[in-house]
Amino acid sequence: MTTRSNRSDWESIVHRALTVLRARPSGIVTDFDGTLSPIVPEPDRAQPTPLAIDALRRLAGQIDLVAVVTGRRAEDVMRRLNVPRIVVVGNHGAEWLVDGRSRIVPDVERWIPILRTAVGALQSSLADLSIEDKGLSLAVHLRGVSAVPLRQRAREAVERIAREYGLRVRSGREVLEVLPPISVDKGTAVDTLVTTGGLRGVIFAGDDVTDLDAMRRVRELRAARAVDALVLGIWSDEAPAELTQLADTLLSGADEFAALLDEVSKRSGAHHESSSGQMGRGS
Repeated sequence: MTTRSNRSDWESIVHRALTVLRARPSGIVTDFDGTLSPIVPEPDRAQPTPLAIDALRRLAGQIDLVAVVTGRRAEDVMRRLNVPRIVVVGNHGAEWLVDGRSRIVPDVERWIPILRTAVGALQSSLADLSIEDKGLSLAVHLRGVSAVPLRQRAREAVERIAREYGLRVRSGREVLEVLPPISVDKGTAVDTLVTTGGLRGVIFAGDDVTDLDAMRRVRELRAARAVDALVLGIWSDEAPAELTQLADTLLSGADEFAALLDEVSKRSGAHHESSSGQMGRGS
């Protein structure tokens, strides 16, 4: 695992990130929970680190795209970040919040009434667990649930109800998610962001199973020489093993990722001001 105590490695990561962002147009795409925000026992208490917020505000004025791709509702993340000029893609790619306007991926809309019925079934079957209705998906939270029989009962109930309503189940970090059976995920979201933005450089950061789709897609685009890219894995004891294979570099948590964003934003801003000053003197 890379840590900031190794100054040589830290400098190489910063240099690599700056190189990617200079391939204009360029962008940073990041997960929220566990990446911008430390993991907390209750999801509603999650907050991004102040250092990350400040860095994202600077970066939003320096590069072409700053985006958050999350399993949360897009408006929930936008409220927690309060950073102008960013794009938030919520519910694993199913909803987009751009310039204050929200849209839902068309194929997902017809599943909303079915999800409304399914959440009632989950609440009846798992009344002793926290069930979150995210509008376009449902989440059964298992953090803090240590009893193996209860965890097993939760998985069985989620899988049974999902089958009954034609939905799909995805396991995340201490959560079971119920989603429409649509080919939409963080990988398709990142692909759309890169394509519509015409990006030539992209940094992606994530920590969980649901981020692996995005990491794979970014690596595919880089292999095809469509973009220059840096894939960052935010490590923890709960991180999936595949994170070590797909990430170019592992950072030790949300605080270290915030420190990287801070460093990159400051150096990128200094480079931009230097370039502007040189152009001014030559004009």
